[in-house]
Amino acid sequence: MKGKYCLAWFAAFVVVCGFFPGIGKAAPQEVPLRAAVEALGGSVLWIHEEKAATAVLGTRKWKITLGSARSDADGRQVDLPKPAAMDQEHRLYVPLASFREALGVALELRGGSWDVGKGDAAGLGMRWMRLLQLEKYEEARGMMNPSLAELYPADVLERYKSHIEESYGSWTLTKADARENRVHRNAVLSYQTPRGKSFRMELRFGSDGRLDDLALLPSDPGLYRPPAYDDPGRYVTEQVTVGTESLPLPGSLTLPAKAEGKVPAVVLVHGSGPSDEDESSGGGKMFRDIAVGLAREGIAVLRYAKRTYEYPNRSLTPDFTVREETIEDCLTAVKLLRQDKRIDPGRIYVLGHSQGGMLVPKMIEEDQEGAIAGAMLLSAPSGALEDLMLAQYEGILKRAVEAGEAGAELERKQANADMWRQAVDMLHDDRYSKAHMPADFPLPHAYWWYDIRQYSGPMIARGQHVPLLILQGGNDVQVPPSSIKVWKQALGGRTDVSCKLYPGLNHMYALYDRPSTGAEYRLASNVPEFVIRDLADWIHLGTK
Repeated sequence: MKGKYCLAWFAAFVVVCGFFPGIGKAAPQEVPLRAAVEALGGSVLWIHEEKAATAVLGTRKWKITLGSARSDADGRQVDLPKPAAMDQEHRLYVPLASFREALGVALELRGGSWDVGKGDAAGLGMRWMRLLQLEKYEEARGMMNPSLAELYPADVLERYKSHIEESYGSWTLTKADARENRVHRNAVLSYQTPRGKSFRMELRFGSDGRLDDLALLPSDPGLYRPPAYDDPGRYVTEQVTVGTESLPLPGSLTLPAKAEGKVPAVVLVHGSGPSDEDESSGGGKMFRDIAVGLAREGIAVLRYAKRTYEYPNRSLTPDFTVREETIEDCLTAVKLLRQDKRIDPGRIYVLGHSQGGMLVPKMIEEDQEGAIAGAMLLSAPSGALEDLMLAQYEGILKRAVEAGEAGAELERKQANADMWRQAVDMLHDDRYSKAHMPADFPLPHAYWWYDIRQYSGPMIARGQHVPLLILQGGNDVQVPPSSIKVWKQALGGRTDVSCKLYPGLNHMYALYDRPSTGAEYRLASNVPEFVIRDLADWIHLGTK
């Protein structure tokens, strides 16, 4: 009897421990294919004649044949530990591990609910967008960190979804990527709509897998090409972090590859609106061009994502002004360069484009340590920003009328011009201020506008003594070429200011042989090398 019991005990032991192949191993977890794919915003096509299903998730495709242990994922064979099978309700089940391998998503099924691993930004983003689409707002909020969830109660999420649908229509996933920087893991998702429009969502996740912020952006045409002067052997790029402790920003420091001694450096400051570190616009990346171009000339360049780009929602506090939007982060970037032993602390410059150039005098004013050795202003508005914006929208309307536009599109442009005219009238009205703003102010962020109204960069710069280089494109539809004349006249008493006008350059410093309308920003373009050399020559001249 003893031997019999020992034999039984041994058999149980080897089954539990898996000494014999196929014995004691847990069956692979299986999931219904269609439900799993649709939980991420994808789709499944069943081909009855082939007894096969094709799962489509953005650009990824996975074909599974009923009863077969072989499958095809974008031309790559994926072997299933168990053949795909259907249940009594005709749902095709596949091993979860195979699903993850084939479609590249760390999907999990827990207690009947779909989850995605915290390290899979693209998967997390697809899942969040699908919850939004299904109007499961509380589940979507559950994927947010507390700071963002506070800004997005269910009713606000409902309005956010409605805004997307009103602007584009219902959406279908066409592409899913992930990009990681020193601050966020980003899901970059592209969507197509029945109206033929497309849009891009960037969802920013923290290291804990929680959604930290999100941005609805126009689609990237992918037309940009590096300029001829981009020589990767002449520079190195390092990832850095600038900004405040609560709102850190990812950035890049581009350094000359073979520098002897400490080098001069430039901080690039964006124009108006959200912008990535390259100041990407259609087919151009103006800041990237400047960075690689100046690095080739022996000058380090620090560029970073604008605060309103990296944190479109969390950055917008009630008392948000240009200081929080631009100035504070620029001064933090200057401080970071001063702490870098490879950078000459006495040769740190600021280059501001458009609104960033307009604010350079304010940055110099707030630079209590005198760390800014000089500044370059590219297409900097010379007058009040609200007046410039009104002129831009009236120009858009005028060109539309001259082109014979009619119908809803012309009405929209007329409404925009009327709205800006109303806003400017209120901003010019001395009865209103930051402490007493009109209840019916037509633009968002009224506090921001009342803080900066009637701002004049040239008037501030008149009393300063930091060297300036002021550049302007002669084919600029956003900031008129006359602006450089105002700067030149206002600073005529200073001997440390240089000005230059470039015929043919538009607002993004690209050559364009027809009158600029802004529509040409969609074309592939680069900053000309002669602009890079002018910037480099001025910096080197100032460092001698």
